[in-house]
Amino acid sequence: MKRIKILITTFCSLLLGITSCNDSDFLKEDPETIYTIENAFNTSSQVEANVTNLYLHIRYWFQNTYFMKGLGTDLLDSPQWRSAGNGYSNYTKWSSDYGEVRSVYDAFYQLAAYANTTIYGTELTSISWNKETDRLYAMSQAKFFRGFAYLSLGEMFGGVPLVDKVYTTPKFDFVRSSREDTYRFAIQDFEDALEGMPDYPTEAGRVAKGATYHYLAEAYLALATTLNNDKNLLDKSIDYASKAMGLHSLMTERFGGRAIAEGGVPLNGVAAYVPNGDVFFDLFQRNNLDYSEGNKEALWTLQNDYQVYKKFGGNQVLAYPREFGPVLRNVNWKPEYQEGKISPWDGDVSAYVGGRAVSSVAPTNYVTTVVWANKFAKDMRNSEVNIRRDFKCTDPGHSMYGKPVLLSMLEASTLDRYYPVWTKFSPLDDWGYEDLADGGNRSNMYRDEYACRLSETYLLRAEAYFRLGDNGKAAEDINALRRRAQCEYEVVSADINIQLILDERVRELFMEERRWCTLLRMGGTIAKEQVNKYAYYVKDYPSNTGIKDWGLFPIPQTAIDSNTDAVLDQNAGW
Repeated sequence: MKRIKILITTFCSLLLGITSCNDSDFLKEDPETIYTIENAFNTSSQVEANVTNLYLHIRYWFQNTYFMKGLGTDLLDSPQWRSAGNGYSNYTKWSSDYGEVRSVYDAFYQLAAYANTTIYGTELTSISWNKETDRLYAMSQAKFFRGFAYLSLGEMFGGVPLVDKVYTTPKFDFVRSSREDTYRFAIQDFEDALEGMPDYPTEAGRVAKGATYHYLAEAYLALATTLNNDKNLLDKSIDYASKAMGLHSLMTERFGGRAIAEGGVPLNGVAAYVPNGDVFFDLFQRNNLDYSEGNKEALWTLQNDYQVYKKFGGNQVLAYPREFGPVLRNVNWKPEYQEGKISPWDGDVSAYVGGRAVSSVAPTNYVTTVVWANKFAKDMRNSEVNIRRDFKCTDPGHSMYGKPVLLSMLEASTLDRYYPVWTKFSPLDDWGYEDLADGGNRSNMYRDEYACRLSETYLLRAEAYFRLGDNGKAAEDINALRRRAQCEYEVVSADINIQLILDERVRELFMEERRWCTLLRMGGTIAKEQVNKYAYYVKDYPSNTGIKDWGLFPIPQTAIDSNTDAVLDQNAGW
């Protein structure tokens, strides 16, 4: 099957016994069955169900919550007109128990806990497996996810308590490791995971060696940065990035049913064919994201399926068209553009933007304009099919009906609702919406989503080369992406610095990378400077005090307060 099977299982809490009883004896103190960690696993299928749960858990944090992708950074925020100045980058709201940060902290410890439970199951000698390779792969996936949890925690929070086993009784004396030790723990898990990893995913959505090499490259880069750009560690990062590139390759030609015609007939029918598309456009079209679908660039994809969502619900849905598009309904035309006519239209659905957007999240000026300025403007990733900057007027009473909406047509008070749409998260046309026949209203799409793809690996290696002082090789890696994007300008050694790398990550990976992890991983004052320069609210909201003097997220106050038998030190600036 293409999709990871959704297995519904009954599982026990690690700290609480769950009893099984019938109506007549539910008050008895001698229950027939008590599930504990010692007897929770009896078959290999139960362990494999726990592996599936790892994928289900992390999918939510990759695609259904947007905080890690950059809310409050230089990339994204709640638009001011909708949130009345209370966006994420209004740092006067932040504290040592800020809700978004606390949720991320809890989520990655939950992932580590699930991984520890799975590892325990794979080590039980009482369980029979069809093949030893199945057991090793289950263990490798669990170690991959535990490594990913601690890599992410280390990037965002620094040194954290390292929990590498299942606790059956409450524990209140955790102590923080160093950031170095946290990264080394993650590295060891990733390297151990390689033992049972196949070269390529055995099933769509599963991790394999490519994704493992990718995160090893990131983890060694993070560790090297912490240790003042240690050369040996940077070499390790480069080596693992190169290993990923040995297994996978960038997509450089158009592919998939929206691109390829056989005998002059598009594979998915005339309506699906997009003759003015390009390879970057194809990377984000449904049925194109998995390695098994011919996408050699895909390292790890999150699986979404409309038929599964239709039957079971859950979070197998991308709400990007609804959340990220501009609201051009209920905006006001300037009277002088009515040419003396009184339009019967009252401002509903003023322009077609490709989806039914509500603008919960808006890009910053840095994303929409700065990274595309001057010599960086001519770029496939900035083409009209990939970033839609012109929207058609749908007011039949207006002289511009059917023509592109102009800024001069809108009242100044509505211009903050007018910003480009990235096709990667809002389909170009109705072919991208699978639920229209069932009453869908262009709010959601159901294609798969990237957790990581090889283009990010190139940018990790470019950063490692830069930190080694080899700007020439860094430029080569960045230009591999820029040549694919048919950019007018290719960078040279003198261009290479952290700002350029951050800019290129935006051009290539907007709404894909874990932006908070990137900025905080880089250390020093990089996150502070980047946010203070480009965040949505920093300059516009009068009571905002900026990013404060911190370079790491706070350890949640709830975690500190509940750890009653030892001290969990707080990060500086909180």
